[in-house]
Amino acid sequence: MKLTKAFSSATFGILLSMHLNAGAQNSAKDGLERIKANVNNSKVNLQEYEKNLKTVEGNISEVTKAKSQVENQQRQVLQQAEENNQAIGRLGTQEKEIQQLMNDEKSKLAQENQKVQELEAMIAKIKENQKKRDMNINDYQLQLTQLQEEKKIWNTRANTLKEQNEQVSQKMRSLASEENEWVAKQKGYQGEVKRWSKEVERQQKLNDSYNSLAEVK
Repeated sequence: MKLTKAFSSATFGILLSMHLNAGAQNSAKDGLERIKANVNNSKVNLQEYEKNLKTVEGNISEVTKAKSQVENQQRQVLQQAEENNQAIGRLGTQEKEIQQLMNDEKSKLAQENQKVQELEAMIAKIKENQKKRDMNINDYQLQLTQLQEEKKIWNTRANTLKEQNEQVSQKMRSLASEENEWVAKQKGYQGEVKRWSKEVERQQKLNDSYNSLAEVK
């Protein structure tokens, strides 16, 4: 905004005329001249003040325009400030939400870390148990090998005993057959002994009878 500077030189002219004419009051002509001079000076002053008035009015118009522009700028600034405050508030809300989400994630992460530690401890315990089980398996494998070797010995003995049993069974069958033969012979001889005992008894009786008859004669 460019303002015009107003200045009046007419007022100075009136005061100077009044001062110069203060010592010449004796002359009517001088008085008339003074009046004319004052009229002229007044006209000049009027022109100057009218000119200054236009300048002031122009300046007021410029100031009004500038004020209107500034008011518009102020409204825009206030609007932008309000929008900025709303944006700051929105960002603050989002910041709180993000902070809450981040805190939730940190809490979950801490819980998961705790769970990981528990699982790692459990895994370490399981691995320790696995080592013990490997040792047990090796021990059982050694026992199994020993049992298998012992089993081979017993299987070998079983085969030997089986052969011995078959041999004994064969002998038993042979002896049973021989026994049956002798039992049969025994029965035969017992029958013959019984028969011949009877025969001897009969012959003895006959002999005794003949002896008795001989004695009677």
